Amino acid sequence: MNEALPTTRQSFRMHFIRMHGPESDPTVRVLLVETTRAGAVFEGFGTWSQCKLWVMRISEFAISGNQLAAIHKCLELKRLATIDDVRASLLDIDSVGLRRADTDTGRG
Repeated sequence: MNEALPTTRQSFRMHFIRMHGPESDPTVRVLLVETTRAGAVFEGFGTWSQCKLWVMRISEFAISGNQLAAIHKCLELKRLATIDDVRASLLDIDSVGLRRADTDTGRG
């Protein structure tokens, strides 16, 4: 993103979807869905190891090891996993490489 990014932390729901790969470190699609205002959606793809780093960086380490273990267990079982309340700024999101997945098509 080229324009100045707001540092205000917004509330998001973070979804993890296992795509393929070994149980220990599968490729995961991450969707970060804003739960306030316009409901922006950001996405990224990476290994589970990469996704854990994204979560920790975005959430400022507010996510516990137990939560991460529970998410990994869901991914092993090929189930959707969700973190309900992640607080992040657009700068945080951009810094880990997640990209805007939705388009503003006349909502307003």
